[in-house]
Amino acid sequence: MGSGSFSSLGVLDLTSSGTFGRSPSPHSNGTASVVSFSDGEDSIENGNVLDNEASSRLSPIREVLVSRMPSRVFIRTADLPHMNELVSQSRQSSFSELGEDELVDHIHKPSSTPPFDLEHDSNESWVALDDGNGKKAPLAEAAMEALVKTALDASTNKGMWTANKATNKILTKSDIWNNTVFTPCNQEKAVPVPHAKGTKEENEVLVWTGAWSHSYYGHELPAIRCEAIVNMSPKALADLLIDSNRVKEYNKMSVGRDDILILQEDETCITKISVGKSKPPMLGKTLVLSNLLHMKELPGGGKQAGYVIVSRAVAHAGDAEAAEDPKVIQSEMLMGLNVIRAVEGEPDRCLFINLNHLRSPMIPMWLAKKLGESSAVNFINDIRALC
Repeated sequence: MGSGSFSSLGVLDLTSSGTFGRSPSPHSNGTASVVSFSDGEDSIENGNVLDNEASSRLSPIREVLVSRMPSRVFIRTADLPHMNELVSQSRQSSFSELGEDELVDHIHKPSSTPPFDLEHDSNESWVALDDGNGKKAPLAEAAMEALVKTALDASTNKGMWTANKATNKILTKSDIWNNTVFTPCNQEKAVPVPHAKGTKEENEVLVWTGAWSHSYYGHELPAIRCEAIVNMSPKALADLLIDSNRVKEYNKMSVGRDDILILQEDETCITKISVGKSKPPMLGKTLVLSNLLHMKELPGGGKQAGYVIVSRAVAHAGDAEAAEDPKVIQSEMLMGLNVIRAVEGEPDRCLFINLNHLRSPMIPMWLAKKLGESSAVNFINDIRALC
């Protein structure tokens, strides 16, 4: 999904400093600017200039308030049922020192006010993912944890999903998949798989379609769930999917994917904002996806249990320019999930679960389900071709 040139609102604007007024317009980024910088050297708080030495003595929470630039990346959270509880926990553990009048919309509490010029929905809930200086905003961890929990809950909720004809035939013909499909991911251990390596049956791809029970943004669009065996270690597959430089290896329509902001990168967790581009052969336009990508180990550790990767569309400062390009179609990943589970006794294999809930303006509702199913199967088979 996307390489190519980016405007000054891409990498540079996410990491550079600038001069921002104390009271931006409601359409600038959806947040009030608590602090401004006069010349990029001294911060201004409540009308008082803080020199660099004074700024360095601020607590991490105060540093967020004394920020060189407002947040540039935002995410929807209204449909995440765990969000309210996690926001409360974040406040208690990270910024309990702030009074109610110091809490900033999007930064310390979710807000229905949309960033930039997006349409307002009083039922929506937006939070900032970055603090404007290339670091996580105070509620970013809560948003990512809520996203992971919601996606994993959905992936194991049998009542949400209806098997397609081929999958229903496989599951009713034999109970061999019973100990594998819809197995909870909190067991901190590897799972059994029904077919031995090298057999014809190991190439099965199980497919379900489903619908969300909430009434928030995109709920009317179908979701797709796939489950299959991949002859690759959990770590190798996780590394493949999270590495933006390798997207073209398994996505033939991709013209690349660029990481525009890295929020965390270590051995057990990677969090970043990426912009991907693809060119479907018959569309004649470029599809663009601006996503949060968040990878972490499953409970029990990566080697013992596996990995989870979630993705969701974000609103960021570069979207406005892309929206004005008639050759570009902005699509949205409403919920993306890849669960890569370790297999009992076979470290070079994994059970791969893919869930996606996509919104694309060019795809009519009647076609979305059919295309979603075929695309998901092709995605898994293209990955298998690399094994």
